[in-house]
Amino acid sequence: MADIGGEQDGRRRSLGPLRRLSPYIARYRKLVIGAVISLAVAAATTLALPLAVRRMIDLGFSASSTTFIAEYFAALVAMAAVLAAASAGRYYFVITLGERVVADIRSDVFSHVTTLSPSFFDTAQSGEIVSRLAADTTQVKSAVGATASVALRNVILGLGAVAMMVVTSPKLSGLVIAAIPVIVLPLVAFGRSVRRRSRQAQDTLAQATAYASEQIGAVRTLQAFTNEALVTGRFSAAVEAAFQAARSSIFARSFLTFFAIFTIFSSVVAVLWFGSRDVLAGTMSPGTLGQFLLYSVFAAGALGALSEVWGELSQAAGAAERLTEILDETPAILAPARPLQLPAKAKGAISFDDVSFSYPARSGPRARGKARSFR
Repeated sequence: MADIGGEQDGRRRSLGPLRRLSPYIARYRKLVIGAVISLAVAAATTLALPLAVRRMIDLGFSASSTTFIAEYFAALVAMAAVLAAASAGRYYFVITLGERVVADIRSDVFSHVTTLSPSFFDTAQSGEIVSRLAADTTQVKSAVGATASVALRNVILGLGAVAMMVVTSPKLSGLVIAAIPVIVLPLVAFGRSVRRRSRQAQDTLAQATAYASEQIGAVRTLQAFTNEALVTGRFSAAVEAAFQAARSSIFARSFLTFFAIFTIFSSVVAVLWFGSRDVLAGTMSPGTLGQFLLYSVFAAGALGALSEVWGELSQAAGAAERLTEILDETPAILAPARPLQLPAKAKGAISFDDVSFSYPARSGPRARGKARSFR
């Protein structure tokens, strides 16, 4: 691996590298089950709110229904308590899972680095390896923890809201569902662009960190040759390049968010316009339209949140890809599968058989040593 920070243009721009995290997540099934249950309870409670609002609008606003309204508000308070407890449980389980998984990844990556051959460190910068252990694992922690839980919550909430929209008004929900491909397909395309730019930003920052680490490690030599100004200038240029790469990634994510929110809520407004005409025509009750409005807002909000989460997951996928590059490295010198035992009494003889060497920075035929014996 001559350049562990190089761009892998031949790889597919997707969330595929995050699949390498599944073995780590599978180790902690109790945390995963707790997180899923908390997410499901929170989503179900949220989806039940529009039903109460519909009945309140259609049946509750009259002088003889004060008791009815009081009971509904009491039920809403109870639902809020359930939602708060489920949200707290979700936060605990997913954040704990993220911290635990990233701790395991850091340990495995460092353990694997210590087994690599010296030739690996002749071409790889130690500062960049440290950057991957620190910055990239932090990106992965965000994905496994908060980002993944938000994504799963919005997927459940979005699908549930769409299903309830179909139950509430098949006509209006058909218009919404028809608009979903127009919204989702550009999101996927923009997400790939975000991942590519995020990977570039992470690589550039790692190179700047590696350069700084090398110069600080050789600070006596640096000062002996009075190269402070030269080194400072080069590091400033590297930091500026990292900033430009990060700004490009941020711009891509911000444009992705703008496109998603504008198209989603514009489609919701258009659908509600059709719904208002049905209310005026008497084919739909005001409570039903209010219920459909809340479900459409839930669905739109879920898709809008997923657009932001997709950008964060794409960024984490770039970090996971960089970490797996290290884990995929194999030592140039492997221990034999069946090592021979040393003799009971050493004879004091050393032999070299078919030994060769070369300098990585030089080209040309390798100098080979013939088998020799020394006593």
